[in-house]
Amino acid sequence: MNYLETIAYIESLSPTLERPTLERMQLFMREQGDFQNKIKTFHVGGTNGKGSTATILDVLVRSLGLKVGRYTGPHILCFNERYSVNGRFISDAQLSRIATEVRILSEKFGEKYPEFGCLTWFELLTAIAFFWFREEEIDCAVLEVGLGGRFDATNVADNILASVITNIDLDHTHILGDTVEKIAFEKAGIIRNGVPVVTYAKGSALEELTQRANEVGANLISLHATDGAVNEDAQIKRIPTVPKAEGSLLLKDGEALRQLSLIGPHQRRNAELAITALCLSNIVANVEDKVSKHLVDTLSGVYFPGRIQVLADRNIILDGAHNPAGALALRKALDERSSASRTFVLGFFGNKDVPAYLRNLLAEGDFVVACQAESRRATYPKEGIVDHCQKLGIEALSADSFADALSIAQARAGEDEIVVTGSFIILKTLMEHLGWNSVEDGRKQFLQTKR
Repeated sequence: MNYLETIAYIESLSPTLERPTLERMQLFMREQGDFQNKIKTFHVGGTNGKGSTATILDVLVRSLGLKVGRYTGPHILCFNERYSVNGRFISDAQLSRIATEVRILSEKFGEKYPEFGCLTWFELLTAIAFFWFREEEIDCAVLEVGLGGRFDATNVADNILASVITNIDLDHTHILGDTVEKIAFEKAGIIRNGVPVVTYAKGSALEELTQRANEVGANLISLHATDGAVNEDAQIKRIPTVPKAEGSLLLKDGEALRQLSLIGPHQRRNAELAITALCLSNIVANVEDKVSKHLVDTLSGVYFPGRIQVLADRNIILDGAHNPAGALALRKALDERSSASRTFVLGFFGNKDVPAYLRNLLAEGDFVVACQAESRRATYPKEGIVDHCQKLGIEALSADSFADALSIAQARAGEDEIVVTGSFIILKTLMEHLGWNSVEDGRKQFLQTKR
């Protein structure tokens, strides 16, 4: 397959969301010799912040001089963004060649095991990651869970150094369950015997994770527990946010976290999760001392497009806060920058809890322009967004296109920042509107801003 044929084939595959199973992926990889288990791996799950945490972990591990493969999602402009080795995306030619190889193996597998059939959409994407990482002879992988955890295709990787469960909130409820407890049960499926797991989950979600950790014999580190507290029965303990030991990774005054290039208190939490997981992994001897030598420079150089990304030359902030918890984190980050009211351009896929999202995001004095991005997936009606805003007392208008929405927002905001957010399809539309060919097109401005 060439590149266009590869993308067409991937997009033709079924996600099989109705009856998730890990058996097909397990058997497929077993047929290949389970080579993914030769790769030392960090496994990152949770509701929000998975991609950011995985990206920070990737950069931290690379600071040790190791070759790191990262597999994340979703992508914004192209599938290649899901795969990187030492910060370099997989090329079109590599993706096409490996996808062709995996497709052939998948079709043979489906013929041999008709009760399972061929690999589904995310299973094939995950297999591509494993095959490319083997070819690249990486030292370590960072895998982001696609959905849930228990049945996620990434869960076939067994050589886990440390696991991360960022937070747990309501999202994908039609698949994972309609309560935090049910979702936590699914996400707890990545917890393994003898493998440390660190989380920022709290409340009933943390209780569910604790139960799973007890069942499998895992050491669960909660960054929500009381500083220094250890509960031997629950196997929950806290690594203090600011350790007292001299030369500690998290400096006494928190300077390292404050230098993180990613914006917002939620990103500093993600960095804390990544640092803690790395220190627990023992991936190299004296890992804490080695990382601490370059920690400030490392954290200040993290680039992750579409996550409160500031385009200073256009007075635009773009963020893929696609669920209510993400909206709340975005609002806190915006308020940390400035207490001013905001102008938003918003658009969503049709399955999103838009009323809850808007309640968490909007404040008195804000202005919203709603639009519907072009997508094969169902999108939320722009009129519905306006209606929900007005019920909250927020002034809102709808636009026939994204370009019109941006023009209206720019006229309203003047010299003030515009926030473009909602589902990732809106970020894609903005980047295409700006003429970007790759998400890397934003790196130049990031480096200029950093200087």
